[in-house]
Amino acid sequence: MTEISAKDPTDRMWEYLKGFHAVHHMAIGTELGLFAKINEAGAGGCNPASLASDLDLHGLYIDVWCKTGYHYGLLEAGDDGCFRLAEMMDQLLVDTNDPRNLAPYIISTAHYGSDDLRTYAENFRTGGTNRFQEHGDDFSRHVGATTAGFHTVVARHMLGGIPGMKDKLAAGASVLDVGCGIGGLMMKVAQAWPNSRCHGVDIDPHGVAAAQANIAASDVADRVTVQAVGPDGIGREGEFDLAMMFEVLHEIDDGIRPDVIKDVAKSLKPGGVMFILDETYPSDLEGLRDPAYNFAVQTQFNELIWGNVVPTIEMQRDLFAGAGLKEIARDAIGGIFTMLVAVKE
Repeated sequence: MTEISAKDPTDRMWEYLKGFHAVHHMAIGTELGLFAKINEAGAGGCNPASLASDLDLHGLYIDVWCKTGYHYGLLEAGDDGCFRLAEMMDQLLVDTNDPRNLAPYIISTAHYGSDDLRTYAENFRTGGTNRFQEHGDDFSRHVGATTAGFHTVVARHMLGGIPGMKDKLAAGASVLDVGCGIGGLMMKVAQAWPNSRCHGVDIDPHGVAAAQANIAASDVADRVTVQAVGPDGIGREGEFDLAMMFEVLHEIDDGIRPDVIKDVAKSLKPGGVMFILDETYPSDLEGLRDPAYNFAVQTQFNELIWGNVVPTIEMQRDLFAGAGLKEIARDAIGGIFTMLVAVKE
C-alpha cells in the first residue's frame, strides 16, 4: 500500500492547516487583482506599498500578504524589495485562457466549498443534502467558469482526436452537450467547427438561463440551442453524432445514472460517439493513497452533500455495457480527469 507521507504526523497536520490558509491567500489575491497587478509588473516585480496604492488597499495588509505569498512559494523576490510571481503562477493564477488556470477553482473552494463544509457536521447527523442546482444562480455561473480554460482544449484537440470525429465535425456534426451548464463548452465547439450544430441540456434552471443569455450574446447563436430537461429525459432518438459530458457523469444521481446514460445513448445515431471527461474513484484502499486519484477522492468528499457518487472504473464500464455502448478509449488527463470515449454499437 502507498505510504501517504514519511513525515511526523504533527508536521503533516500543520501542512494541512497551512494549505487551508494558502487557499484563502490565493483567493484574496485573485479577487483583489493582486496577482494580476504583480504579473503586469514583469520580472522586476512590484513593491507592496505601490501595489497597495495602485489598488487602493491597506498598506500593512498588502505588505503581509506579499511576505506570506513569498513564504508559500507563490511569489519570489524581485528588485529592491519588490515581489514577482513565482514560476508558472501567471498560468495558474492569472491567465484565464490557460487550461491550467486554477483561480476560479480556488475562489469556488474558498467561498462555496467552505459554505458547504460548514454544514457537514449537521448533514452527517441528518443525511441532508444541498444539491448542485439548489445552490443558486451565482453558484451555477461561477462553477460554469471554473473549467472555461479547458473548453478550447476539449473542443479543438480532444474531440478532434477521436478517430473519425474530426472529419464529421468539419463536415457538420450534430453535437449534444449533456449537463451543458452555462453553455461555455458547446459554444467553443461551435466556434471551433463552423459547420457543426450543438444542443445543450441541463436540469439546473440557473445554468440554462445563463446559457440562453450567453448564447444570445455569442457569434454562434444560430447553431447552438439549449433546453431544460426533467424526469422525462432528453426526448431525442438517433439524432446526434456526438454526445459530450464534461464534469457531469459523477453529478448524476447514481440511482438514475444508468437510465440517463441509456437516454443519451438512445439520442445517438448508430456509430455515434459518447465523450466523457470526469473523475474516476479508486476501487480499493491502495487506490485511495495513489496520487493519480487525488482529485477524485477530494471531489467525492467536497461534493458529498450534493448527492454525488464518483464512479469507479467498474461502475463506468457497467454503465456503458448497460446502454449498448462500447468503450474505445480511456486516458488520464492532467492527473485530474479521466477521458472516456465509447461508441454506440
